[in-house]
Amino acid sequence: MNAILSLVLGLLVVGLIWSFFIKPRRFGAVAGGVDRTKTIAYSKPVELYSNSFSHCSRKARLVLAELGIEAQHHPIDLIETGWYQTVSPAYLQVNPSGVVPTLVHNGHPVYESDDILNYAQAIADEGAPQLVPDDPQLEGKMQDWLHFCAIVSADLMGGMKERAGACIPGLTMPIFITSIQYVPLPTVLKGFLTHFTFKSPALFTTFKLLGLRRVIRLEKLAELIHNSRDHMSTHLETFNQTLKAHGEPWILGSSYSLADVSIGCLLLRLEETGWLSWFAEKGQIAEVLDYYERIKARPAWTQAITDHAHPIVTKASADLMSAKTADPALAEAIYGAPR
Repeated sequence: MNAILSLVLGLLVVGLIWSFFIKPRRFGAVAGGVDRTKTIAYSKPVELYSNSFSHCSRKARLVLAELGIEAQHHPIDLIETGWYQTVSPAYLQVNPSGVVPTLVHNGHPVYESDDILNYAQAIADEGAPQLVPDDPQLEGKMQDWLHFCAIVSADLMGGMKERAGACIPGLTMPIFITSIQYVPLPTVLKGFLTHFTFKSPALFTTFKLLGLRRVIRLEKLAELIHNSRDHMSTHLETFNQTLKAHGEPWILGSSYSLADVSIGCLLLRLEETGWLSWFAEKGQIAEVLDYYERIKARPAWTQAITDHAHPIVTKASADLMSAKTADPALAEAIYGAPR
């Protein structure tokens, strides 16, 4: 254990020196929406660069499938699905901020997932499903739900009390740590040479070297996970109360919308990490569970989500469930005591 900790500390020091004094920065901020000043090589009118595990990428794939928009898909890896492809020179030409997804329409990139959702509706063929309500009041409610579920690139976990999306990164940590075990250590260490910041590869290296059982007991990480848990519990009650109050199949009522696309992907993350079943045991979310089953039964779900499943994530999810079942102390460390 001491040898591992010494190695971790040594790597952190080397990474810090490299990151701050040697390595050049290549980060470029982008604004949400379409950038018509930039043109990217393309072979089809609509192309999507996305990651199979990324919450925001899933939303983008799902909206294209729901609208029947034919697209060329470009799988882009994050470190948890194999390597740091989002900060590769090739992808940085597509999205200088190094995040996914990016939609490319007739060569022009569209950034930020919720902007992509709204943009996709605008370019859908006549006769495509209307996922944005015509009623301005309902559209306003839909945009509120999108904001409620959003993960903001500039501050991933900011506003957990106000937004369900901000709780997702914390609740993802156990499966992220599990999936990183399938990535070779040299690949993880390459982040010190290629990533924008020192913090990210240092964190990933620590996860790789220490593993789930040691990392999950780190006080700061446990606090982050449990804060995310507590706020998400409240947000699930909000979903449940909304569905129960109007008694309709979708979050806005009788019509499926972009809000359901976003919420469905949020519930998927809770399911694959084991949190959805835990919340179901602890609280009254029957309407949410039924609602989620309706979303998964839609043909677009299979096309956009099931057919894009990543083997590392599938194995990591199964490993995580097995580990928690076999080790009650690990399950207790992850889930903690409700406040």
